[in-house]
Parts: sequence; structure tokens; C-alpha cells
Amino acid sequence: MQSRSNNNATPFLVGLGIEPQNPWMTGIHRRRLKGKSGLSTLELCAGAGGQAIGLERAGIDHVGLVEINESACSTLRQNRPKWNVIERDLNTFDAAAFAGTDIVSAGLPCPPFSVAGKQLGNLDERNLFPSLIRVVDQVRPRAVMVENVRGIPDAVSGLS
Repeated sequence: MQSRSNNNATPFLVGLGIEPQNPWMTGIHRRRLKGKSGLSTLELCAGAGGQAIGLERAGIDHVGLVEINESACSTLRQNRPKWNVIERDLNTFDAAAFAGTDIVSAGLPCPPFSVAGKQLGNLDERNLFPSLIRVVDQVRPRAVMVENVRGIPDAVSGLS
């Protein structure tokens, strides 16, 4: 009897353009991975696009990707010329034009909250949670997705 392998990495591999040899994934499932969900996202702190590619593979369209780093923006533009890359500081970014977008996704800098760092929170200039909250208030999305690191849940619970 053939053993069933862990298929958790399959969507990631497909996202990289690698078609794994998987006897359990039928053509129907492959089509669903590449289909459009009808959802859109505004991504904050997009970096070089790892999370954005995952969302794209899930069928989610990007209305904009906000990133301050010039090199990361250049990489995004080169790899996905059709994406709306916005090279701006999140602290001054006005998201009003994106009101009604389904999802605000973010890969915020984690050192202000990570247990691996000094956990300076609001005292750390890299703390972009207040900017995230402002953008979410402007956009009023159906969902918010933020990259998580150990320590963030404790810090966020202290914001209320």
C-alpha cells in the first residue's frame, strides 16, 4: 500500500511553478488553486513579495502593495509588472482610495514585539501597528491578515 505523504507544502510548491508528483491531487484541485476567488487585498510592508505570491496563488487580487524599501519595490515591479507597487512610508500612507478592499494583509516589522527582540513595543520606531490600525479604519476590509510572531498577541491585547 502506498503511504500518503504530507501535502501541506503542495500549494506552496505550485505557487513556485513546481508541479509536485502527487497522486492525491486531481486536476480539479489544481484548477481550484489557480482560480480567482473574487477577493482583493491591500498589502502593507510587502517586502519582496513572498506573502503576496501566496495570496496571488490563492486567487486573491492585489489592489496595491505598500513597501518603503526601494530594492524590495524594484524586485516586486520586476517580478510582477502588473502589480500596483506603492513605494511609501506606511506612517504617511493614505489608504482612503482603497476603501472597500476585502482584505488588508501585512507583514509588519516584528522586532518591536518579538520575544527574540527587546520587545520595546510603542517605544520602537519600527512599530507600525498604529499605522496598520489607521489603514484598517480607512479601508474597512472584511478581513485583516497580519504575519504573526511570538509576542504579538500579548502586545496587541495591551492596545485596547
